[in-house]
Amino acid sequence: MQASAISAFGDIDVLTFGEIPTPSPRAGYVLVKVEAVGANYYDTLVRSGAVSRLLPLPHILGSDIVGQIVKLGDGVSSVSLGDRVIVAPGFPSDPAEWALTAENEAPSYFPTGTHGWGGYAQFMEAPARWVIKDETGLAAEELAVIPLVLVTAVHAVKTLGGVGLGNRVLVQAGASGSGSMAIQVAKALGASVITTVSTDKKATLARAMGADEVVHYQRSDVIDAVRGWSGPDGIDVVIDPVGGTTLAASLECLKPRGTLVNFGLSGGVAATIPHLYPFFRHERRIFGSWMGSMTELKFGLELVKQGKIRPALHKTLPLREAREAHRMMSRAEVVGKLALLPWAA
Repeated sequence: MQASAISAFGDIDVLTFGEIPTPSPRAGYVLVKVEAVGANYYDTLVRSGAVSRLLPLPHILGSDIVGQIVKLGDGVSSVSLGDRVIVAPGFPSDPAEWALTAENEAPSYFPTGTHGWGGYAQFMEAPARWVIKDETGLAAEELAVIPLVLVTAVHAVKTLGGVGLGNRVLVQAGASGSGSMAIQVAKALGASVITTVSTDKKATLARAMGADEVVHYQRSDVIDAVRGWSGPDGIDVVIDPVGGTTLAASLECLKPRGTLVNFGLSGGVAATIPHLYPFFRHERRIFGSWMGSMTELKFGLELVKQGKIRPALHKTLPLREAREAHRMMSRAEVVGKLALLPWAA
C-alpha cells in the first residue's frame, strides 16, 4: 500500500511517501480501506518527537480515519464487509483497559496514530472494538475532519465545562479545528459564544460556525472586548485549545466561580496565573481536558446527524502531499481543518 510515514523524528522533511506492506487483520481486528484521513496539529507533535521518541519506526500518523471494511479478522461480528466506518480518534493501546467506560481516563489512552499506526495510508488495521458504523451521510473528506475535535469538544464543553442553555462562553482560536468545533457544540447546547481570531477570513468561518461575536485579538484588547459583550460579571466558561499565552486573559474574562477548560499547548507549554488573589477570591476553576469517551463521541455524532454540527473543511490534499499539510498547519494557514485523500492521484 502507499503511505506517508516517518522513519525519524523531526521537521516536515521526515514525512516520506512510498510503499509499505499492507497489514493483515489479526483476530478481533479489521482492515479498513482509508477513504480520507484528517490532518491534526497533534500529528505535527508526534512527527517531531514531542509526544514520544520511543515509538517504533517507521511510524504512520493519523487520528481521524474514515473508510470501508475490506477484511475481517477472526472472531469479528460487530461489523461487516463493506461497512462505512469511523475509526475512534483515540482509544487505550492496552487491551486490558478496553472495558473502562470512560476510556479517555485509561493510562494507555492516546489519539489514534500514537502508539499504533494511524490513517496516513491506503489501508489501516484497527481493533473492531474501536470502529463505529457511519450514519452521518457526509462525504468521506467532510467526515474525516470531525471525530477528534468533536469528541474533544463534547468532553471539554459539555462534560467538564457544564455548558448549557443561557451560558456565555468564550472560545479561544475560533477558526481552528478545535475552536470551530467547540463553538458548534456550545451553540448546540444553548449557549451564546464569543470567540477570538487573527484574520477576517477566520472571522468569517467562526461566524459561519455559529459564533455570536468575534474578537480580532491582534486589533483589540481581548479582556475589554469580552467583558463589553458579556457584561461586567464576565464569562461563564472559557474553552481554550491554545494554552500558554492565552491563560492570563482567559482567567480575567471569567465571572466569579467561572470555569476555564484547557486542552491545548500551541500557544506554549508554560503559563502563569498573573495574580492568585483574584483567582481564589472569585473561586475560578481550571480543568485540563483529555479528548473524550466513546459515549461522548456518539453524542457528538448524533448532533452531526441532526445537522447541528457541520464540518469545517478548509481543503483536501492527496496523501502524497502530507508535508504540505503539515507546513500549512505549522504556519497557521488553515481555516478549519485539512483532509488527506490516500487514493487521490
